[in-house]
Amino acid sequence: MNSVKERLPFLLEGYLAAFALANIGGIATTNIITLVLFLLCFQFFKYAAGRERECALSEEGKKLVHGRSAGKRRTAALVLGIFYTFCYVAAAHGELTGTLENGLFRLIYLGLTAAGLFLLFFRGCGVLFLLLEKRSERIRRIVEGNAKKAGTGQADGVKNSGQPFWLIFLLLLACWFPWFLYDFPGVMTPDSLSQFSQAGGLIGYSNHHPFVHTLLIQLFTSLGNAVFHDVYAGIACYTVFQMIAMALIVTYGLQVLFRRGAGKKLCFCFLLFYALVPYNGIFAVTMWKDILFSGLFLLFVLSVYQLLPLCCEGRRFGERPGLLVLFGISGVLVCLMRSNGLYAFVFSMPFLVYAFRRHWKIILPLQVLVLAVVFLVKGPVMEAFDVAQPAFSESLSIPAQQIARVVYEGRELSGEQKELLGKTVEYSVIADYYQPELSDPVKALIQYGHPEYLEAHKGEYLRLWVQLGLKYPLDYWNAFVDQTKGYWFPDAPGLLTNEGISPNELGLSWQPVLRGQAVTKIVEILSKLYTIFPLYGLLYSIGTFTWAAVFLFANCLLNGKKENWILYLPFFAVLLTLCAATPVASDVRYAYSLILSMPLLIHAGLEIAGPGPEANAKKADRKENSRQKSPFQRNK
Repeated sequence: MNSVKERLPFLLEGYLAAFALANIGGIATTNIITLVLFLLCFQFFKYAAGRERECALSEEGKKLVHGRSAGKRRTAALVLGIFYTFCYVAAAHGELTGTLENGLFRLIYLGLTAAGLFLLFFRGCGVLFLLLEKRSERIRRIVEGNAKKAGTGQADGVKNSGQPFWLIFLLLLACWFPWFLYDFPGVMTPDSLSQFSQAGGLIGYSNHHPFVHTLLIQLFTSLGNAVFHDVYAGIACYTVFQMIAMALIVTYGLQVLFRRGAGKKLCFCFLLFYALVPYNGIFAVTMWKDILFSGLFLLFVLSVYQLLPLCCEGRRFGERPGLLVLFGISGVLVCLMRSNGLYAFVFSMPFLVYAFRRHWKIILPLQVLVLAVVFLVKGPVMEAFDVAQPAFSESLSIPAQQIARVVYEGRELSGEQKELLGKTVEYSVIADYYQPELSDPVKALIQYGHPEYLEAHKGEYLRLWVQLGLKYPLDYWNAFVDQTKGYWFPDAPGLLTNEGISPNELGLSWQPVLRGQAVTKIVEILSKLYTIFPLYGLLYSIGTFTWAAVFLFANCLLNGKKENWILYLPFFAVLLTLCAATPVASDVRYAYSLILSMPLLIHAGLEIAGPGPEANAKKADRKENSRQKSPFQRNK
């Protein structure tokens, strides 16, 4: 009887989890697979509870030297379970209510699915946290044992020699080079063509696309034209520059991870990701600001990552002046290369000051200096070059979509509200222009209407936005979810990569060096592999990278080096800015900074705190300080 009572909760949990999985997968209730799902979930939940019980009863589970209590681990799993369930239900609630029509039954159906999802996420995160905690303790014991045998206190997992830098660099270029030949002279979309036109003096400068990036395009295309007297050679010069820059950044990042103990096998997996996943090669040859921004963002976080040990050990930043220079230069370029880069930097400032509080007299002035340079460029410098600033409507993706959603749903508006909207756009066509996952049509409607009236009466439109939000909150919520869910919900990307040069009025056309039916077929297969093979497809899901970053952040606080938490905040800031103003619901390039830096975040989240050369140096400093403060004991 007791065994039946013990199993009853797991039977219920297994049924709810199987219910959720069958609903998500569209599996009929009569399908035998539902029984398989139930048995698998039941056994998994039993296993998870058993491992927790064993950990709680054992001496190691009661008190881990470097670990966290079972209560904190359970709390972290609970929070993540709620977070993941909320994201899933918010994004896919319309597909999780079955074929039911009654509102109450639909709500019950959705509630049962949410309960099953929560149990899966909660139990799954709990098991992962427990396994990672055990792993950390096991590795820590091995490191401590090796350090005692060697008598140096140095961890075997921390290497002092780097990987062959140039070999990795050349390997990356070799893997990306076929994409360069296929997309020669480089991938250019309408955004790229607009910047190219500015660089060539065909139209005036605009900071709608970063002015600094436009100057880079101008520099290399002009150089190529001067040397080769060919416009395509000029474009190719910029593409080669970007390929080299991204390969250098990635190689440097892998070298840093290897030196910090990531290990050859893990670094090799990271190298395969950078070299062989197609979108990395295609982005390397695409003339987009987002690509260099992502590389610079990785450099910025790498500088923070390497400064952390100095701060934790109480050492002077003067020992690594190059890192401070890298922090400052990459910080300036991050702020200038994308508008949300500036917001992410400002958001991170107080947290960086806290993380480096022992050296706040250095880090705070350095951050202020970065902002001073940025505002100098954005102000006097751009004014001197007569650079036009982005239209105000460009920052209204979410509010404009929410108001358009209200109109699209046919909600009642007062005559005064309709009149106010009509002064900027043609009210009768708003519903026709509204697209749930793309704000460009509505913003274009504003641009081709009367944007000057909007800019002159911002307060009135703000009141209108608030009024409609209070009256139709569900429409606002649905508009927000549809516009942003690609960045926080694991699903297929809406926009991914492009090929060659888009149709244009400049007379530019795609000039592929690698061509032919066989080449086209290979590219087509490579571009569709993620839709065929499970797990590999997750590398194309922005939401998966977001969920992974959240989990790694939590594991860092539970089982790893707690000081690494600061590395995740700049990426969370970028994601928050996307949720506040993204024009597209799911475009990989907008979140490429997170994807490109995922190897760093993986290692930072799994890195363990333990003895090594850093901890050994800290102990030596303490001993030396103690001797200096106790002359009596020293003489004695």
